[in-house]
Amino acid sequence: MRAFPTLIGQLRVPDPEMMNQDLRAIILADEAEYSSLGRSNIGGWHSRPDFLSKRDPAVSSLRAWLTWALRQMIDSTAGANAFQGALSLSAWATVCRAGAYHAPHSHPDSAWSGVYYVDPGSHNSDQPLSGVLEFLDPRAGVEAVTAPGDPYSEPFRVRPEAGLLVAFPSWLYHWVHPYTGQRPQIAISFNAIVAAVSAVNLSATSARLARKENSYVDSTLVA
Repeated sequence: MRAFPTLIGQLRVPDPEMMNQDLRAIILADEAEYSSLGRSNIGGWHSRPDFLSKRDPAVSSLRAWLTWALRQMIDSTAGANAFQGALSLSAWATVCRAGAYHAPHSHPDSAWSGVYYVDPGSHNSDQPLSGVLEFLDPRAGVEAVTAPGDPYSEPFRVRPEAGLLVAFPSWLYHWVHPYTGQRPQIAISFNAIVAAVSAVNLSATSARLARKENSYVDSTLVA
């Protein structure tokens, strides 16, 4: 028996190279066009939160993958087909260069959040945690507990990979370790909220998601 599980989903989008190449070009062009909004990022660049509104095939493909992955997460927590509604998504791009990081934060007023890695940047063997995403244990006081086997001390970390999509509950605090690579680390973060939908629109959405299922690769849920 387990109490208070926290599900974190990981999906590796198959053959993401072409999509990522186009997304990278879009993001770097936006970075050159306007200044960072500045949110949890310390250093680096943060785009406007309307990234998914861009009329570009790569952005449309990314939106489809985000929607599909979130549906899988909802089915895992609420039960298959238990959710009869639609998701409203918002997303923003970030660019981290050497020295940039993201301070601990959560995503209020959302149900699910996540990140998609366009370019993980370059590895720095001297700094193994460079650019790594880390989730903070939500159980208050757990750091003060000593128990046989030390079951509460291991942090949950995710190393960025091109094409990796990570989804998690929006209330879960997380941060990104300072990045020390040479090539920029580029990612797209997102929030999802529940929105009402008509039966007709729901059927159309379900059909599109079903087509995506045939291409799904290497999805895991971590409790």
